[in-house]
Amino acid sequence: MFSAEIYPSLPINPTSLNIKQQLYQLCTEQIQHKITEAENAIADARKASGNETKSSAGDKYETSRAMLQQEIDLNSRQLLEARKQQTQLQQINPDSDHTVAQAGSLVETDQQNFYLSVGAGAFFIDQKQYYTISLASPIGLQIKGKAVGENFLLNGKGFKILKVC
Repeated sequence: MFSAEIYPSLPINPTSLNIKQQLYQLCTEQIQHKITEAENAIADARKASGNETKSSAGDKYETSRAMLQQEIDLNSRQLLEARKQQTQLQQINPDSDHTVAQAGSLVETDQQNFYLSVGAGAFFIDQKQYYTISLASPIGLQIKGKAVGENFLLNGKGFKILKVC
């Protein structure tokens, strides 16, 4: 699935704000890609459904139409989810600086780096890996409201926050 992919490093001189802007842009592009893919899949399934003709094998026709409808329904749900993510992302200002972890924060810990936005997978920027996560995710809920020096647990593993911006 697209969201699980890890993208190659971007050759950029990173500052925390610059990294946030890049992660925001990568999330925006990925969500737009998901929207386009879902819209295209829905259009293709509708076109295929319209091209189906009733034959003497009525059960085959009905089965085919039912499968196409399931495909439309699945892609419609994916489209709805991608649009919700797009709306959530649009509410984030990638230029803002934070002292407490919240939507739009870049959080560096002693083990991993997180961009609190939408669940869009992992990205590499200047050889460093950043996980884009939703505040509603288990780790997002643990990080939310924390500041530099605070700790949190996830699945029995301790994390110390080194930087929030």
